[in-house]
Amino acid sequence: MTMRVEIERLRNEHRRLLTLAGHLGRHIAGEFPRDAKAREDFNAVRTRFRTELIAHLKREDWVLYPSLLASGDRQLTDTAQIFIDEMGHIADAFGDYSRRWLPDAIAADWPDYCAATKAILTALAARIEREDMGLYPQALSVDAVDARGGHPGGHVPTGIPAQPPAV
Repeated sequence: MTMRVEIERLRNEHRRLLTLAGHLGRHIAGEFPRDAKAREDFNAVRTRFRTELIAHLKREDWVLYPSLLASGDRQLTDTAQIFIDEMGHIADAFGDYSRRWLPDAIAADWPDYCAATKAILTALAARIEREDMGLYPQALSVDAVDARGGHPGGHVPTGIPAQPPAV
């Protein structure tokens, strides 16, 4: 698969993540969902967001970043390493958030859950913008990059857990 195709796939995932973030943002803008249907809708959005985010981070971890590091372009390699270093923090923060905000904790402290969720959504939106506007165009400008990767085993350790944390 070419890097152009892989980056288009990642950008599509970004659009889906931002859409889900918008849905989650609308949920947290209101009161705690008291009735069963509202809670079901809320939990479905939370679950889909978590699932899509973890899958996206893994795709970057296993496909994108190994390719960028193997590009042979010093500037792209340096930029990719900066993003990898930051990604571990994002994955850690999301893991902490997910472990902290289980359904009982959300029900017990809706305002703090909403604040924590807003922080995660804001960080994600900023990261997506940096990738879409900076990293991806830079990667596409380097002809030698392909989507097969070059890191041993095709994996760059970024701290993303093998199993998604429960949200």
